[in-house]
Amino acid sequence: MDAEPRVLIQRLPEDLVNKIAAGEVVERPASAVKELVENSLDAGATSVLVEIEGGGRSLIRVRDDGCGMGREDAQLALERHATSKLRTWPDLQAIATHGFRGEALPSIASVSELSLWTRDEAGPAGTEVQVRHGRLVHVRDAGHPRGTTVEVRDLFGAVPARRKFLRSDSTEVGHVAEAVALLALARPQTGFVLSSGSREVLQTPPVDGLAARLYQIYGGAFLEELLPVEDGHEWAQVRGFVSRPDRPTASRAALRLFVNGRAVRDRALAKAVLEGYRGAGVSEPRPEAFLFLEVPLAMVDVNVHPAKTEVRFADSRTVWQAVQGSVRRALGSGARRQAPRADTSRIQEAAEGYLALGAEAPSRSLGDPGLERARAEGGLALPVAEGPALEADRWPADVPTVLGQHRNTYIVASDGEDLILIDQHTAHERVRFEGLLERLERRAVESQILLAPLVVTLPPELRPVFESHGGGLTAMGFEAEGFGGGSVRVRAVPALLGARDPGRALQALLLDLLERESSDWIVSSSRDRLAATLACHSSVRAGQSLAVQEMAAIVRDLAQTAHPTLCPHGRPTIVRVPKEDVTRWFGRTGWRRQ
Repeated sequence: MDAEPRVLIQRLPEDLVNKIAAGEVVERPASAVKELVENSLDAGATSVLVEIEGGGRSLIRVRDDGCGMGREDAQLALERHATSKLRTWPDLQAIATHGFRGEALPSIASVSELSLWTRDEAGPAGTEVQVRHGRLVHVRDAGHPRGTTVEVRDLFGAVPARRKFLRSDSTEVGHVAEAVALLALARPQTGFVLSSGSREVLQTPPVDGLAARLYQIYGGAFLEELLPVEDGHEWAQVRGFVSRPDRPTASRAALRLFVNGRAVRDRALAKAVLEGYRGAGVSEPRPEAFLFLEVPLAMVDVNVHPAKTEVRFADSRTVWQAVQGSVRRALGSGARRQAPRADTSRIQEAAEGYLALGAEAPSRSLGDPGLERARAEGGLALPVAEGPALEADRWPADVPTVLGQHRNTYIVASDGEDLILIDQHTAHERVRFEGLLERLERRAVESQILLAPLVVTLPPELRPVFESHGGGLTAMGFEAEGFGGGSVRVRAVPALLGARDPGRALQALLLDLLERESSDWIVSSSRDRLAATLACHSSVRAGQSLAVQEMAAIVRDLAQTAHPTLCPHGRPTIVRVPKEDVTRWFGRTGWRRQ
């Protein structure tokens, strides 16, 4: 008798299905905030208040003054694939709203304790709906003004595997701030407030236009470094701002791209922006850009991913030409748009004076004993660090002799037998890092006091990072304090920074702390990560031409560090090419030194 076939395929439980779906939509607290605020904007809100605690783990509360919902709609909104924004297949081909899939609220509710209060204009009373980890708790009348409030507590409490991948509170607040800032850029006519605990991270009242919004969020000095873009190609129109080509380049490009008001991540669009810079003569572009692409709704597919941050175009070539050409022509014209300006002349003069002083007398500002030794031996001004002697099996017995520099990035040296390549940036970073740790232990980190305080407006995502690392920044040599409105007043900077722009150096350091994942470090403590970041941003750069004496100073001091083969981020500093490989390459395997 034949055995009955086993059934191996089964329907997944609804609770598990919801959690799988939530993993696509809600990656971290910022994802939940984005989805909830987008619902508020689709409801016609003119004011959106966002409150978070514990980086968004403990609490997310989004309150708006939109159209609100009646009881039946409020209940349906928490069911999967229930939406007011989509009815038929043609509707899906012309999406004009942020949301349309009907997944966000039920996905968030499946991994949290969610409460919703709402009332529409016609309702005599508001409605309260409470859901705990996907299960309805109750629906009842409640007092509430017109609009909607959604409260999310204990996010990922029922999914500990997801929760353990979240980062520090300050980092998560930074991601939330960036998400709200992107939505605020897309909707200048809507007011936004973001607070974390008792402190306000972002406040942007309604304004008229993108320039005024950029001024609110990033400050007047930042806006002055941007060029307007107002162009297009065929049916694709491009508007926004890009950084001037003569602006000092950042460590990485920062592109904020929008399609029909929706913030997106698109490699092709990003590449088109960079090609626009190259077309204008910028060889290695790392720009800031805020670009809004407007296309007919039927020419773009936004139903690509549940997070709705990816799109596809019916004619990608036209979009490419619109973006690339608009950026290139804006950079070529050099036209400037009049925008609100801040009077920073006195501060600028003081900063220029400080930079000039640093350029003329680096030895006085740095006070580095390694520098004095290099000068005495005929070297140039490269600060170096003292460190313990190196074990013989980890470095050549004799300090390698510098032969030259390859592509202004790698030091070429030899120990008499093997060929040695040294990454000048990571090697100098290791030297600086260990020297900084030694000074921290002695509480002897040197600062350079600015001639006049410098006021720096931090982007929203960096403000919580600055606040959480305030003590560490002070220990590293920064003297900086909050100055209101997202600004920071800087009175002193680490002497290690030399003649670098203090404001840009501080922002670059904070951005590095925000964006690097824990796996990007081989140091564990907060202090060491901050020291590693400062060492990175104060070291010589890849692509920087160095004199032989400067390269010799790096090699000599790298040999005296405790861990010369890796930088604090785990990247290698040296690569050895054995003499046997070189002789084999040239067919001299029988050659022997006489």
